[in-house]
Amino acid sequence: MKSKSPVFANQLLLCVLVTFCTGGSIGLAAVWMRHQISVTARSNRDLAAEVARLERLIDEQKTLLETEQAPDKLRGLNATMRLGLVPMSELPVLQVTENVIERMARRATRGPLIETAAPPAPVTFRLARN
Repeated sequence: MKSKSPVFANQLLLCVLVTFCTGGSIGLAAVWMRHQISVTARSNRDLAAEVARLERLIDEQKTLLETEQAPDKLRGLNATMRLGLVPMSELPVLQVTENVIERMARRATRGPLIETAAPPAPVTFRLARN
């Protein structure tokens, strides 16, 4: 009578090896995923820092422009450079109260070609007889 223990041992050893390989692969995949998550988080953090830096630069430039466009500063530059510019408040402001769309439509229909167009010349046709 033959013993079945070596066959059972071989099957048990194969099952243990498959289990260890599967567990190792899952563990390796988990470590790789965590590494990828940390790389992505670091990249997002760097991008957020860059966005914050650019927003800070934009705010600095806005502040610089606002200080350069201050009315007192512009009046001083106008006086020192002798430009002779007048403030905008002295210019007349016209308020348009009519319907702008209708006015533009009327202007489009009475263009310069329509007003100065000559009347069409009369055309006559003669039939030739053989």
